[in-house]
Amino acid sequence: MKKLLQLRWKRQERMPKSRSLWTRVIQGSLLGAFAAGILLANLMGREAVSNAGILNDYFVEKFQYTEVSGENLFFYIIGERVPLVLLLLMLALTTLSMVGGILMLSWQGFSVGFMLSTAIAKYGVKGILLVLGGLFPQYLFYLPVYILYCYLANYLRLRLSKDRIGNGSDRGYILGAWLVSAAGLLVLFVMGIFLESYVNPLILKKILKIF
Repeated sequence: MKKLLQLRWKRQERMPKSRSLWTRVIQGSLLGAFAAGILLANLMGREAVSNAGILNDYFVEKFQYTEVSGENLFFYIIGERVPLVLLLLMLALTTLSMVGGILMLSWQGFSVGFMLSTAIAKYGVKGILLVLGGLFPQYLFYLPVYILYCYLANYLRLRLSKDRIGNGSDRGYILGAWLVSAAGLLVLFVMGIFLESYVNPLILKKILKIF
């Protein structure tokens, strides 16, 4: 009995350490990629990156006077992004689960750092407003989805490891937890797409009036 209690205590002691480690990895990946984006933008120079994405002068000019169809944009973004999210959720049940989540977070951090640096180089302080306007409000949903996915992937990784030791007794529970979590994350992501399609264009139009 004493050995059993000691074993349980050791497992409980390892769990927070594992979570703490992955929390640091997630934070480090996001911040490191953000810094890498800023560094690359500065190394490439202003001329090379001044027409990237929403910084393109033609885009800025046309967007101000073009009527955006929220419905068309919604289904376009669904087709572009949801398959990748579905793939990521499927990876949550594999050994590549954490790798996929960290790569996705790193790409988001890199993209924001790159765009922010180039926007400041081209427009000064107004560039910050332009980039933040391009991310709001959808990233209030996208970013939590990516972060929560990493925690889900780590949780499932630990449960699957425990399940293998216990000869498969928890497989039904693990599959159920994944299914419910995946559905919840997908709903949050689609809500972000809805905001990007119907709300973000209105915000961007107002911001672009000062350019």
